Amino acid sequence: MIWWLASRHAALTVPATLLTALLGIALGRTVLPLPSLLGGSGHFLLSALVAVVPAVLWLNGTGRIDPKTEATALRPVHRWDTALAALLAATALAVTGIAHVLGADDIALAVGRNITFYLAAAMLLGTCAGPRIAGPLVTCIPFVVGVVGRRGPFPEPWAVILHPGQSGRALAATLALMAIACLVGVGAGVRFQRLLRRS
Repeated sequence: MIWWLASRHAALTVPATLLTALLGIALGRTVLPLPSLLGGSGHFLLSALVAVVPAVLWLNGTGRIDPKTEATALRPVHRWDTALAALLAATALAVTGIAHVLGADDIALAVGRNITFYLAAAMLLGTCAGPRIAGPLVTCIPFVVGVVGRRGPFPEPWAVILHPGQSGRALAATLALMAIACLVGVGAGVRFQRLLRRS
């Protein structure tokens, strides 16, 4: 367990998630101008871009060793990795929810939701494409969504990170994506172990 915590940089990733959530709240509604391919202003909140940091740190920690190699370990490494991502998401949602209750703008809710969304995307892309490729892909998500995720002044239904913090649908979609990512993450570890036992 100590080896796993050290290899995943948990001592860095958890505080970095807290700081990212607080930074996102502090940035508030600072706008990053982006071109929009579907019309409209194309503005993008800088807090939605900063929220990608915990996902990239998680991928950096989990992507240092080949998943097939880790599947041979006696410890359930994939389950621990999945639990770490879920813990980071829960931490971000809790901190931003508390900040909102204490009087922060609804941007706080959007920051917690977006951190969770990026972590879920990192888990899925890390499983499908590998952690090293998933890092750049996750980093591109906010830019791609910022450019093509608006129809006029309104965000597309699928552009979860562009929706306001009060959007219940965006939060529900993000939590559903995280649940799917957790199932896929745990299932990937079990699948690797079965494949190795057969070979």
